[in-house]
Amino acid sequence: MQKKFYKGLYGTDSIEFAKGLINIHPFGEIGRRNDGQVKPHAHNNLFQIFLVEAGATELQFGQQRIPVEGPAFLAVPKNVEHGFSHRSHVSGWIITLADTVLEHMLQREAEVVYAMDEIYLIPVKEEDAAATEAYALMQKCVAEYRAQNPGRLLMLQYLVGQMLVQLYRISLRDHQAVASADNVSKVYYRRFQQLLKAGSSYKKSVEQYAKDLNISTGHLTRVCRSVSGKSPKDIIIDYVITEAQLALSDIEKSVSDISFGLGFDDPAYFTRLFRKRTGLTPMAFRKQIGVKKPLSP
Repeated sequence: MQKKFYKGLYGTDSIEFAKGLINIHPFGEIGRRNDGQVKPHAHNNLFQIFLVEAGATELQFGQQRIPVEGPAFLAVPKNVEHGFSHRSHVSGWIITLADTVLEHMLQREAEVVYAMDEIYLIPVKEEDAAATEAYALMQKCVAEYRAQNPGRLLMLQYLVGQMLVQLYRISLRDHQAVASADNVSKVYYRRFQQLLKAGSSYKKSVEQYAKDLNISTGHLTRVCRSVSGKSPKDIIIDYVITEAQLALSDIEKSVSDISFGLGFDDPAYFTRLFRKRTGLTPMAFRKQIGVKKPLSP
């Protein structure tokens, strides 16, 4: 059976990120709207951390059924099929990050990024100082996300980054991976993404990427479809648009400069593509995330 992919949270094909980067949503709310059952699904290029604060649920991964009792963390990689069957009233939070954003946050810590290709279940116990610290960081993330204070994005990046590293250290200590997402397709997919990141250009064709990977264009298409449910071209566009969103948060860069830097020959075409993918022009996106030129002294 083919995976069911969502571009947003379960049942949705869009997601509202703070400043285009981070989303935090109550855990349990979606299940309550679906009689406690969240059917197996995957998210296109989204990495999620679930904090089950209270209650009991069951993680469904492939043929596995894994009980989860709060308080506990659950990290689910991008494009990995998973579901939940709630056994009681559950409460908590979900942090969702775009894959590109995750790599930007941890760009100097590649081993942490690669570790995010595994599902981790980490119970929070009073005697475990590292887990309780991660729990406190998650609570700070939620408070910062909801407060709408100045410097919100920078603080969220700092707090989420700290929490990710802490969870990674716990996973190394306890070897608590539930399952690995690695397989041959995943290896090619990860290499494809590494090439995307290295080039960061819209100009490079799918055929060129396939050649660099020493596989056929058809093979690369099958890899991308099996892992993410998307074509290589759509993945390239998604990557470039996310890079553009990150660049647009810097008011010193003009839209034309950003478009040229990403390999577009025509800024007008870049604007049309950006609007098609996000529903906003680059300038409207800047306005939405609160980026504007400072007043002259």
